[in-house]
Amino acid sequence: MDKNEHCISVGITHVGDEFFLKLVAKGTLTHEDYEKMIPLVENALVGIKEPKIKVLVDARELEGWKLEAAWDDLKFGLKHSQEFTKLAFVGSKEWESYGIKISNWFMSGEMKYFEDIESATDWLNKKEENIKDMDTVQKELSSRKKEILKELKFLFKANLKITDWDIPEADNKEAAMMLADILQEGLDHIKDDIKNDQFIY
Repeated sequence: MDKNEHCISVGITHVGDEFFLKLVAKGTLTHEDYEKMIPLVENALVGIKEPKIKVLVDARELEGWKLEAAWDDLKFGLKHSQEFTKLAFVGSKEWESYGIKISNWFMSGEMKYFEDIESATDWLNKKEENIKDMDTVQKELSSRKKEILKELKFLFKANLKITDWDIPEADNKEAAMMLADILQEGLDHIKDDIKNDQFIY
C-alpha cells in the first residue's frame, strides 16, 4: 500500500432488518474519509425502524486516525451503538485490542478483536445468546471466554509436564484423566464456596 493512501471502503448486505456491514480501513484516516463513508451507511438504514447490524472491520492496514477523524469515528459509533449487535475488529496491533475492550463499555452489542478474517467471520455468523440482555460483566466474560478456556488448557498441559506424566512410557491418557478430575474437583469447590458466600472476591 502507498504510504500516503488512506480510505474506508464499505460493503453492505441486508435481509429485512438484519444488516451485514464490512468496512476496510487503510492508512491514517481523515475527516474526509468519514464524510464519504457515513452517508453510504446512513442511506442504507433509511426506513428501517430497528436495524440489527453486524459489523466486520478489516483494519490490518490501518495506521490510525487524524484528530477530527477520531472524533467522527466516536460520534458514528455512539449514534449507532444500540443498532450494532456484534462488531468484529480485525487488526494487527496490540493497542487495537485494548481499544476494543474499552469500546465494549459504550456498545449495547458486543465487540471483539481478531487477528484473522476467518475467525472474525465465524464469530459474527455464530448464533449466540441475546447480547442485548447481558450486563457489562456478562459481556466482558463472554468476550473473554475463548481466552479463559485457553488459559485453563495451558494450566492442564503445564501440570502434565511438571509431574513428568508426558514421558513415552507413562500412561498419558490415565494421567491426563486424573488431572482433569482434579481440576474439575477444584472448580466444584469454587462453585460451592460461591453458593455459600464463602468465596473471597
